[in-house]
Amino acid sequence: MYVAYADKLLNFAEQHATDIAREWVKALTKNQKTTAYRKVREYKLVNQGELFYKSLKKLYFERNTYENVSVYFSKWAEEQFYENIPLEEAVYALIMLRRQLWLHAEFNTLFSSALDQYQAAESINRTVLLTDYATVAIIKKYRQFTK
Repeated sequence: MYVAYADKLLNFAEQHATDIAREWVKALTKNQKTTAYRKVREYKLVNQGELFYKSLKKLYFERNTYENVSVYFSKWAEEQFYENIPLEEAVYALIMLRRQLWLHAEFNTLFSSALDQYQAAESINRTVLLTDYATVAIIKKYRQFTK
């Protein structure tokens, strides 16, 4: 049951990666907590978001989740660092990436029944765990660059 609901959310993310990424970029560039992203070319941000949403399923089901998420988000952090994005904005952008997936799924009534929503919470909790790991990886990578 757990895998079926995770698959539903993750397949949705994969299939709608471009649309979700575009919505993320709109939110990101309008948000007062992520003003540094306004100077980054839109296509770069859309590509970053798209890659995240398309990679989420693989990261979600990896055996060595922490290690794989760390590698993926170390590269992501490197891109942010070289775009001169402050650490706090890079972390907030990650939070917004995660939130945009949920907003898009909710808007499209992916989980319409109460039972669906209850069981979807498990996949959402796992997604939170992945982004928690990602936050640690981003902070570690920024520390390496600023030593």
